[in-house]
Amino acid sequence: MSLLNEQIDVRSTHGGNPAQFTWRGHTFRVRRVIGDWPARAESPGAPATQVHLLRVSAESEAGHPSIIDITRDAASDTWTMRRQWQ
Repeated sequence: MSLLNEQIDVRSTHGGNPAQFTWRGHTFRVRRVIGDWPARAESPGAPATQVHLLRVSAESEAGHPSIIDITRDAASDTWTMRRQWQ
């Protein structure tokens, strides 16, 4: 497991939760959101942001399951792949 911090393309449900995302040319289907909480600031004293960390149970196109941490920056509506636990 390593810290990735790579931007991903996400398709969300009507409720705003991720339904699937593409990372490094591979599509992952989100099976469920395990947790959702505010991400910690990158450095002490940094201003609070609207970044949320989501831990999801996802499945690759080949059917391989994994736990993945992704973040969403609400201000810019960008998503980032943080970690993949295998």
